[in-house]
Parts: sequence; structure tokens; C-alpha cells
Amino acid sequence: MVKKKIKKVNLNLIRKQIDAVDKSILRSLSKRVDLVIAAGESKKEIGDQSYYKPEREAQIINALISENKSKLNKNHIKNIYKEIISACFSLEKKIEIFFLGPKGTYSELAAIDHFGKSAKRTSCSDINQIFLKINEENCFGIVPVENSSEGSVNQTLDCLQSEELTICGELELSIEHALLSKSKKLQNIYSVYGHEQALSQCRLWLSRKIPNAKLISVESSGIAIEKAKKSNNVAAIAHASNANEFKLNILRKNIEDQKNNTTRFLIIGKINAKKSGKDKTSILISLDNKPGALSKVLKVFESNKINLSHIQSRPNKSDKWQYSFFLDFEGHVEDTKVKNLVKKLSSVTQTLKFLGSYPKSI
Repeated sequence: MVKKKIKKVNLNLIRKQIDAVDKSILRSLSKRVDLVIAAGESKKEIGDQSYYKPEREAQIINALISENKSKLNKNHIKNIYKEIISACFSLEKKIEIFFLGPKGTYSELAAIDHFGKSAKRTSCSDINQIFLKINEENCFGIVPVENSSEGSVNQTLDCLQSEELTICGELELSIEHALLSKSKKLQNIYSVYGHEQALSQCRLWLSRKIPNAKLISVESSGIAIEKAKKSNNVAAIAHASNANEFKLNILRKNIEDQKNNTTRFLIIGKINAKKSGKDKTSILISLDNKPGALSKVLKVFESNKINLSHIQSRPNKSDKWQYSFFLDFEGHVEDTKVKNLVKKLSSVTQTLKFLGSYPKSI
């Protein structure tokens, strides 16, 4: 029997080739940084002081995803370029991102996912405080607006009603809950802390695995982590990525009852995003209290052939027993179709408030 010759892989040669590629990437990054700084100087000359351009960022990443022929997937490309763009921002001017704190919350993870690790992040105690903190065009807030299993976040909807800020972006974050503790054994856990939504999303798993544990609701996963750090008999529901930073053990991963659990976040600020080519628009309307009022609104969308992707009602804070409706639909306010839609909606609604046009979540 003739043995096949096994082709030897020259590991040292491969490593030299990798080193050469890395040096080439570094040279390209350096050139990109120089161009970004030059673009920033050019913007200053025309009086443009805003550094974050959501439509431009979306166009860059969507184009690269379309061009990608490598074994890297869509999320790999997005994450790599989010960090490159974030680092370039930091060399121009630090943009500040306000999120629902404390550290370790899903809101902070969303802020990192969207703006990268180089952006300055500041935690806030509640959603209302985030809205109040945004006072100039290089400050932004990131707020949860709905969860795929628990529904809308009412405090965010109420703030959108009352505050004069614009939605300039969105992202969808996969919510993967883990059980974190100082202890290494599940049977040692007598109390579990978590945000009320996190506890609800893991209730079946908790009842099966640690049925005698007391479930205690707190304002955020960050607070739950602080509780877990104080006792070997306490666990927190939070993202597994917090374990190393807070010196906790991961007792179990993916404890959520419903897989594909996702939270949608909005980016709010004082800028209006321009067209990216793949956009969404949000508006707030109130209607006359009479039969067929909502039906007229839906017919306007149908006649203009625009997809209404989301509708949510909330009590109108200024008028007892009246309701406002939050609507999300495809397109940008600069599109002719959307302009015509808004004009027709104005004639069949009591009030109409534009909340923002922005790139769809990548």
C-alpha cells in the first residue's frame, strides 16, 4: 500500500504573511485617519460642527457588507468597522453617549454595539434623565423602546411625547441572559436579582432549576450585579460579558425562556439624519374621538403603498381618555412618497409630530 505524501504547512511562512497583511492594514488605517481628520477640517470651514453622521455610517457599513466576499459574516464586518469609525471619531472630538445605567446594563452594551468602545459613555439613573441630558449636537442618548417578548417601554414613549428631541438611529440587540454569582454552584443560590423584564423573560427556567429561590426585582441588571457581588447565595440576571469585569462566575448561559429575544433601542439627539437609502420614519399622531378615525389613517398608508411596520398607542398626557399613536414606517421624510404621505396624514389627524427619519438597524 502506497502512503500518500502529506503536504507540510510552513507555519513560519504563514505567520510572516499574516504579519505583512497586518502591517498593510495598519498603513491603510493610518491613511483613513488622516482623511477623516481632513474631512473634519473641511466641515469646520462650512460651519458643520456635528461629527456623528448616522446616514454616512450606515452607507459605509452596508456597502462593505455588500462587497464582502470573505468568510467573515455580516456581524463581523459591522463590528470591525464600528470600532474603526469609533476610533476615528475620538480623534476628531469625543461624542458623549448617555445610557440607562449603571455599568453592565444591556443599554450600555447597546451603546458599545452602536457607537464602539471609543465613544464616551455616561450612565443615567432613568430614561427621563437621558432625554434631559442631551443639550448639544454631539450628545446622544440610547433608550430601549420595545422588546420582542415584553412589548413597549412606556417611559421612552412618554418622553418622546413630551420632549423635543429627534430619533436619529436605531439598533436591535439580542438579549441573552446569564446567571452570574460569586458562588460556583447553582444549589447555593437563595435569591436572584434582576430587572423586572429579565425576571419575567427567565421565569420558567428559574422555576425549573432553582424553584425555591426568591426573585427580587431591581431597576437594572447593573444593580443586580452589585447585589450579586455581596453574597455567595445571591445571583444576578445579566449578560455573560459582565462576568470578567465584575469578578463573578457564570452559573448558566442563555437562561431566557424565549430564544431570539431582542430589544430595539433608539438613538436620540439634536440632529436630523439625512437619507441613507435604507431608512425608517417615526411619527406621533392624535386622532379625533370618533368612529373610523384610525381607519382613515391606515387607508392613507395603503393608498400611498408605504409599509407601516409598527403602531403603538399611549394615553395622551394632556387630554384625559385620549390616546396618541406612535407609528413607524419605511422611507425617509425627504422622499417624495413620504412627503405626500405626511401631507395627507395631516388632513386626517388632530395633531402630527415628526419624531425622526433614520437608517434602519443593520
